[in-house]
Amino acid sequence: MKIVAVTGFYDVGRAGYDSRSPEHYIDWLNRTLQTPLPFLVFLDPAFDASSVVLKPGDRIVHVPRSELTMFRHQDKIEEIVATSQNVNRRDIAFNIPEYGMIVMSKLELVKRASKETDADFLVWVDAGLSRFIPDLGDGKIKVTKADLEGVNFGLTTTLHLAQRMRIGRFPRSMVGRTLAMMSAGDFIVARGFAEELSDRMDFLVETEWLPAGLWDNEQVAIGSLLFRGALPGTRIIRTHVGGGANTVSWLFGAEPYGRKPPLYVRWRILLDEFRTRRTPKDDCYLPGDFPEAEFQSWVRARRTV
Repeated sequence: MKIVAVTGFYDVGRAGYDSRSPEHYIDWLNRTLQTPLPFLVFLDPAFDASSVVLKPGDRIVHVPRSELTMFRHQDKIEEIVATSQNVNRRDIAFNIPEYGMIVMSKLELVKRASKETDADFLVWVDAGLSRFIPDLGDGKIKVTKADLEGVNFGLTTTLHLAQRMRIGRFPRSMVGRTLAMMSAGDFIVARGFAEELSDRMDFLVETEWLPAGLWDNEQVAIGSLLFRGALPGTRIIRTHVGGGANTVSWLFGAEPYGRKPPLYVRWRILLDEFRTRRTPKDDCYLPGDFPEAEFQSWVRARRTV
C-alpha cells in the first residue's frame, strides 16, 4: 500500500494579521517534511522556494493561486466577507479573504496531487502541522491495507459536529460562524475518490453558499457535507475537541492528540444543545438532504465544458 502526503504554502499576508510570517511557515514546513512519508508540496511559482528543504522522494508542484477554483470566485467571496453581518469577525477567514480561499482549496490540491502520483492514498498535512506531530516511534506505518478497505475519506470530527449528528440538525445559520466541525490539519483520501471529493466541495460553494451570500472555512464545509450524507465511504477516525495531528498519529500508531475540552468549549456545547434543538427543521441541514441527483448532473455538465 502506497501513501503519499500532500501539503502546500501560499503567502496570503498573514504576517500583518497575527505575525505568522512566510519565514515562520517555511520553518514549520521543513519540520513537517521530516515526517516519514513522500511529500508533494504545492507552491505558487512566484514564491521563492530556495529555503524549502526536501528529503528524497519529496517534490514541489507549482500551481499559481489564480488557477485554483476558489480564486475564480474571488470578487464574490470578498464581497461576502466585506458585507456579511452574522459572521465570526474574530476569525482570520473573515479578516483575510485569501486565507479562506486557500484553506477551502485543500481538497482541490489533493485532487491535483492524485494526478501526480500512483499512490493508493493521499494524506493532506498542513504545512505548519509539525507543531503538533508527536514522536512517531520507528517511523513505520502501522495502518494496513485491510484497515483502509472501503475507505474513501478518513477524518477526525469534533464534539461540535458529533453533537449535531446526534441531534439530527445542522442550522444553516452556522455557516459563517467558523465553528470547528472537523480537524482539517490532516486527513486521508483514497486517490480514486480525490476528484469527486473536491467536486463535492465545489458544488456546495458554487450552487449553495455563494448564491446565498454565504462563506466559511473548510472545517465547516467538510463537516456539513459529512452531516448531510454527501461523503460516501467516510470513516471517522476519532472524535475530540479539535486540532492536533490526528491522521498522522493514527497512521504511525503514535499517541493521539490529548487536548481536553476547555471550559469555553464545554459551555458552548451546552448552549448549542438548546439552540440546535430549538432551530426549526426548515432552517437546518438534515441528514441525507444533500441533493445527490443535482450534484451528479452538475458534475456531468462541468466535465463536458
